[in-house]
Amino acid sequence: MASLRQTFAHNLRKLREERGWSQDDLAECLKTDRTSISRIERVAPNVALDKVVQLALALKVDVRQLLSTGVHEVRATSTRGVSPSPQLVGAAVRRLREAEDISQRQLGDRVGLDRNHISRIELGTTNIALDTLEKVATALGVAATDLLSPK
Repeated sequence: MASLRQTFAHNLRKLREERGWSQDDLAECLKTDRTSISRIERVAPNVALDKVVQLALALKVDVRQLLSTGVHEVRATSTRGVSPSPQLVGAAVRRLREAEDISQRQLGDRVGLDRNHISRIELGTTNIALDTLEKVATALGVAATDLLSPK
């Protein structure tokens, strides 16, 4: 099974190529360089959610399209884009954690993070990276994209 980071890299490249864009074209939209885009598409960096949002905006797609294995399903069901903020993700994490009746420390133990980091995620004061988003979602028994939209 592909990691969230691998899925993201694959979808980014696919959506970029569908538009007929080069890595340079996408980099220009983000005011960065082609090497940064190349590294992301080669799964090199652990990309933070704010960068995922920037890429989704540049490609004019819903963020979930970049993170879902069912890209076409998202296209079919999405009428408006989701632009998840750290606060939105944090609220989803808190809601799901409380529904499971576990403490921040217990969630942190499941994920391999300090309780304080879980607290910062829930408060929306940290920009969560894809690997961490995936670990938290797995620990809560949901898909990572479930943490990106209000419910």
